Amino acid sequence: MDSISVEAYAKINIGLDVRGIRDDGYHDVRMVMQTIDICDTIILKKREDSVITVVSDNDKIPSGSDNLAYKAAEEFRNEFNSEFSDEFDDWEFGVDIIIQKRIPVSAGLGGGSADAAAVLKGMNILFNTGLSRDRLMQIGTRVGSDVPFCIFGWTAYAGGRGEKINPLLGFPKTHLVIVKPIDLGISTAKAYSALDSEESLYHPEIDSLVDALHEAAPIEEIVGYMGNTFERVMVREHPVIGDIKTALEENGALRSLMSGSGPSVYGIFKDEESAAECADAMKERFKDAEVFLTKIR
Repeated sequence: MDSISVEAYAKINIGLDVRGIRDDGYHDVRMVMQTIDICDTIILKKREDSVITVVSDNDKIPSGSDNLAYKAAEEFRNEFNSEFSDEFDDWEFGVDIIIQKRIPVSAGLGGGSADAAAVLKGMNILFNTGLSRDRLMQIGTRVGSDVPFCIFGWTAYAGGRGEKINPLLGFPKTHLVIVKPIDLGISTAKAYSALDSEESLYHPEIDSLVDALHEAAPIEEIVGYMGNTFERVMVREHPVIGDIKTALEENGALRSLMSGSGPSVYGIFKDEESAAECADAMKERFKDAEVFLTKIR
């Protein structure tokens, strides 16, 4: 096998609670995350030299070592060489990474982390290295905080700085409308800095949300516990986020919530028909936004 294609699925935050700053400089977080049906496609091709390259059909993402996909390939190679350092000299294999981008950039949907996770999973198959999922997730912690979840997928609680993953019963198979302002991208680092300057923060009911998922509660109960610490601060700084939240609920969403540090906002719908009607309304109202009609995986 000389090449492989892997789907890299986006995520949404059903719950996101930001706590204090850790000794290592990261924030403690308590998150419930869910894989959704929007994905990038990652194509990996073996090289005969030790070079790692990244190209994409989206000029908004970096093409070199600043790309999380590049970092994932580099960390994968480092891990393999460390694992087998006593058996042979370093294996300086290279790979071309081609990213076909569908997940919007700087949107709070984990696009970069999903791409990195797909690189780790794809290289494990392409080079027949046989590393376990847990081992891949450990490598992922060195690449980005959301990468372990993107390797794990589905519905999960993530603690620590995002690397401690515990599976949850699946979120109900609902439909989603996601709205992302085209010209608004929010840096995660700047979003955390904005939180740090706040005197008090909103903390969603993560324990109640986890319990509701474990008990397979109806969606009407689950949405009542959803929340995001970033949301109030980001709505104040970028009022369009609040406008989108309101518009989604006015057009039938059971609940709307900003994902990650934003600016994407999603609305939850029981059926595809009502979601599609809302998506049409959002396209009409928010001309300068990308609108996605998708569903829970």
